[in-house]
Parts: sequence; C-alpha cells; structure tokens
Amino acid sequence: MTFGDPESPSWLVRRANDNSPTLSRDEERVLSALPREHATDVRRLRVTAKLSEEEIKAIVGILNAAGLAEAVEGLRSAPVFRITAEGLEHPQYIRFGRRAPASRLPVQSDRVRMVLQTISVRIRDLGGLTQISRRSINALMQYLKRKELVAKAGLEFDAPYALTVQGRAVLAEMTFRQAA
Repeated sequence: MTFGDPESPSWLVRRANDNSPTLSRDEERVLSALPREHATDVRRLRVTAKLSEEEIKAIVGILNAAGLAEAVEGLRSAPVFRITAEGLEHPQYIRFGRRAPASRLPVQSDRVRMVLQTISVRIRDLGGLTQISRRSINALMQYLKRKELVAKAGLEFDAPYALTVQGRAVLAEMTFRQAA
C-alpha cells in the first residue's frame, strides 16, 4: 500500500496498483459537493465547498481534465457542472457528503410549467386550456417573453407563441425536477 502526501491534511490509503489520481483536500471537497442528479453552477459549489470562486473554477478545471467531473452549458450559457461515473467511483468521493443544490431556474411555478407545456396554441386558447384568467395569462406571457422563454412563431398579429431553445430547456428541467 502507498500513502498520501504527509504534508496534505487528508491522508489516503490505497492499493499499490490503484492509479486513480490523489486529490488535495479542497479537490476532494469540491468532488464530493458535485451533485449526481443535476448540474450546478460555480456559485452554489462555492457555498457548499466553502472556497472562493477562483479556487472552485481552478479545481473544477482539474476535475474535468481528470474525467471526474463534466461541464455543460447551463440555461443562461454559463457553465454548470456535474460528477461523472468515474468521479462517483473515486476512492476520495464522500458518498454521504453535502451536495450543491441545483442551479436556480429562471421560472419555477407549476402554473408556468403548465403554460410552457401547452404553449403552441394561441394566447386566447391558452387561458381556457390552463384554467388561467385571460388577464392573468396575458401578464404571464409578457413575463415569459421578458425571460426569453417564449416568442411569437410568426410575424402575424395573432401568430401563436412557441417555446424558445431556452424555454424548452427550462421546461425539460422543470419536468425532470417535478418527477424526482
């Protein structure tokens, strides 16, 4: 057996033929804070691992290069991170540690999710399908347009609304979180 660096605050006992990279204490904290079920952003990792944003960015880069974490594009084009299968199997991964929460969605209510699910109809029909008053549905559609989740599907005045790419991503994430 070989032992970790005695200068490091975290010792690791491992088999001689184990080639997994030895992580520093901070790298171990960030790896263990990465969630399995969803991706999270640097800000939430910073709070969970209690490190600075610069340290988190550097450590996530190291974990990405080692194949223990992966970066994907988030809803607002900012990178979000999650642990990989290899990261879950790493000997320094703390299985029952505190995980970073999911990144906040731009919208969250069940009412918004219901509207996004039925968005391909005209606004006058949407209120009847969702049981939301016409005045309220008009305000909600303006809100969703400002959030860039919906857009008119055509140039006509009464053209139906359609989900944007970001709107589809938000709907998928909302549906996934509701099912979990």
